[in-house]
Amino acid sequence: MKRYQVFKPLIFVLACVIAARFFLPANWTPILALALFMPYVTQKRSIQVLMPIGILLITDIFLGFYGQTMYFVYASLILIALISNYQSKGSLLSLMKYSVGSVLIWHIVVNFGVYLNGHDGSSLSQTYLLAIPFDLRLMASTIVFSLVFYSAWASKEYLESSSKEA
Repeated sequence: MKRYQVFKPLIFVLACVIAARFFLPANWTPILALALFMPYVTQKRSIQVLMPIGILLITDIFLGFYGQTMYFVYASLILIALISNYQSKGSLLSLMKYSVGSVLIWHIVVNFGVYLNGHDGSSLSQTYLLAIPFDLRLMASTIVFSLVFYSAWASKEYLESSSKEA
């Protein structure tokens, strides 16, 4: 029974990631929300970082690699996963703040990588400005998936506490 309880959230997370990476529009992904939410799932720092990175790597294998910009994508995801440990676990407001902050980190780091590897001659400010529509979709998806993950976690916590009281 205990093993089933471990695999149930994992299956849910993987289903969300597969749906988002293969069936939803570009920049609509749960990967940042997952990186932020991992401290709710496990206290092991290695799993908190490696799970989102591993899922991103697996999907990149299927969707294709995208040059040196990948280093900036993976670096920003690792940074977000490490920072997520400092949020107030259990606080929806804290999770929402970190969701917005994580997209800002993503915007700065990844688009700097795009600028460094760009071939169209855009300035750094143009690169950041052109990325805003994409990153707004990323912010919307990060907030939505964070809310979905938080709702599932809060429901589980509520059901566990009410079953212990009964």
